[in-house]
Amino acid sequence: MTDTVERQPVIIETDAGALELVLMIRKMERRHESAPTLLGGDRIGIEAEIEVETSDQKGPTYFLSRLTGETDWVIDAKFGANGFPHCSHGFGSRVTIPRGLPDEICDLLDSEARNRGMVRAIGRGTPLQLAG
Repeated sequence: MTDTVERQPVIIETDAGALELVLMIRKMERRHESAPTLLGGDRIGIEAEIEVETSDQKGPTYFLSRLTGETDWVIDAKFGANGFPHCSHGFGSRVTIPRGLPDEICDLLDSEARNRGMVRAIGRGTPLQLAG
């Protein structure tokens, strides 16, 4: 398991202009969860926990996953700044409509996975391939 609380700035381009956020990656690790074939079979990929803030307030905490072969990060759980659960599914659950985050946040997560040596391939539209 690799943990960090390094604060990383992210700028999201919206129709209303640029939104400046600060992203903290609380956890990023490779994960393998066994599941019966009936429920989709084993889930292998990367799990990340991130906290998002604006310049003046704490934001939500997200639990994300990207499974082997997937091209996007998917929200598994979201908790408000006060800890209120907005949604909570298990690691790699794809039983509901997958929801993601803005490309700029996903790009930062992809880069972090590369920097940690966790992947052979990752990126926008690139299926996840885990390293060794």
